[in-house]
Amino acid sequence: MTSFLRAQHPLKTAQCVEAETDISASTVRKWLEQGNAPSGPAYDALVRRYGAPFLCAVHPEQADEWFAEVARMQEQVHLERAVAVMKRRLDDVREGRA
Repeated sequence: MTSFLRAQHPLKTAQCVEAETDISASTVRKWLEQGNAPSGPAYDALVRRYGAPFLCAVHPEQADEWFAEVARMQEQVHLERAVAVMKRRLDDVREGRA
């Protein structure tokens, strides 16, 4: 979980998680520094904010679960959007618009 949160927010991890989840930064710091686990409500807040990718990070041994498929589909959508942006930029360069 801590690796996931740090990857999402490389700088000021605790403060960023607090801003996105309303979990206090001091609580998040305890997870990051002491290895404490989140409470039920905090875990729920993390799942609500970070979704299937968070569940995959927390439960890597369950790669065949529904959330792994959801995370894969979300990543595919993200990548397809990025490709579409790049294609538009390439078209602009080819047409002399950039």
